[in-house]
Amino acid sequence: MLVRRNGRGPQRNRRLISWPRWVQAWRDDHEQRAAARAEARAHAPVRPGERLLAVARGAGGELAVATDWALYHQAGLSWARLGWEQVGWADWDEQRRVLTLTGLTPTVPARTVLRLARNWDLPAVAAERVSWAKVVDQRISLNGEAGARVIARRVPGGPQVRWLVVLDQRLDAADPEVRAGLEAAVAELRAATGAGYGAGADPLGVRQRARG
Repeated sequence: MLVRRNGRGPQRNRRLISWPRWVQAWRDDHEQRAAARAEARAHAPVRPGERLLAVARGAGGELAVATDWALYHQAGLSWARLGWEQVGWADWDEQRRVLTLTGLTPTVPARTVLRLARNWDLPAVAAERVSWAKVVDQRISLNGEAGARVIARRVPGGPQVRWLVVLDQRLDAADPEVRAGLEAAVAELRAATGAGYGAGADPLGVRQRARG
């Protein structure tokens, strides 16, 4: 576009010079995101019934995929899966571009750290899914000094609610008094929240708090 300024000859409008660059950057980002989603559909080991919600690119080009049931991320030549019911917290560091997922159960890593070059909306989706899965996360006292953390999470894809108790180190899960106290506390929480076992649910899981 040509404009006249101060009666002199035509000059280019400087406000429009950066516009094509912005458009090109947006188009490049859009194409990269579409390519990542296509790659996720082709290669990520998503289970039948899962719905793709978001993708991201790691600092090394690896792919991370969020569905309504789980997070998948490439670990070398293989894929790792974290069901949202297995995640305690999802923390996004915008400045460092690092997504940290804290695992709840011994079957998943205690911490999964993903450094993302292109995060798109995956961190927000991860936070929403973890929040959706959370039913109960409460500290209880069993003998006045020691106690346990009682956790209940929705299992995506069905009506099941999975319960887990993380027992303090000084308590013994095999002790009848401890076990009775746990069962009474969990029964009270179930009644208060209306969250029962659900269809085909696992029995109450109890594990010892890790040292350190």
